Amino acid sequence: MNALLWAILLVSWAGDGGENVQFKLHSPASHLLLIVIIISCCVKANSQTCGYLVQRDQKVRVAALPSTVAASTSESDVLVASVATAVMNRDICCGRRSALEDQIIVASASTGKISLRELGEKLRGKHYLDDGSSIFVADQFWPAASIVQKSVTPGDIINSLMAQRPLLMNWAGHLYVLYGVAFDVCIDNNSGAEFPSIRTLLLVDTRFSGTQRYVSFNVQTDDWGKVTGLLALAITHNK
Repeated sequence: MNALLWAILLVSWAGDGGENVQFKLHSPASHLLLIVIIISCCVKANSQTCGYLVQRDQKVRVAALPSTVAASTSESDVLVASVATAVMNRDICCGRRSALEDQIIVASASTGKISLRELGEKLRGKHYLDDGSSIFVADQFWPAASIVQKSVTPGDIINSLMAQRPLLMNWAGHLYVLYGVAFDVCIDNNSGAEFPSIRTLLLVDTRFSGTQRYVSFNVQTDDWGKVTGLLALAITHNK
């Protein structure tokens, strides 16, 4: 706040010709300058800057990830295989008599038009397993804008993975399963609090088998502008 106070004094001084330092703004230019300074100070206050590393190269991965491979490289087959991998339960998705069979057929039929947001909406809600018991699917979608603006935090992604819930990610027009991250633990320069700083997203491309299916997204060098969204699915079994 000291920087902000000095900024106010400078604007007042400049607007008053240097004769009297008062907390008054005497011109539209002074108003604009102060607004810019306030925004800059607020952004700086709310951003996390890594002062120094506490732990380097930490990893979180989803264990026992299914090795589902798409029946073909078509977008519809990749969608089915990716959701099946993310759900991690064959009774839920995505074969015959699975709980999400009808929804995934509709979703895959509209491939090329359906977004991750729409996919989440189609899968959301109560569904029934073959034995008559029910599940509830909750979805959380983060659009590209929230990723760039960091509305989705590293903690959101890490918490989902620690709960053994892979995410779906659309990157450069392809659908991937986000199953792990590599990150550092930093000390924030502003607050002194610890926070995770993700370096790499670990992805599965269900079009392929073997080592070719494992892809990584480098947070520092790859283009976030080509990521159109992230989708997290949380499934609960009703008693």
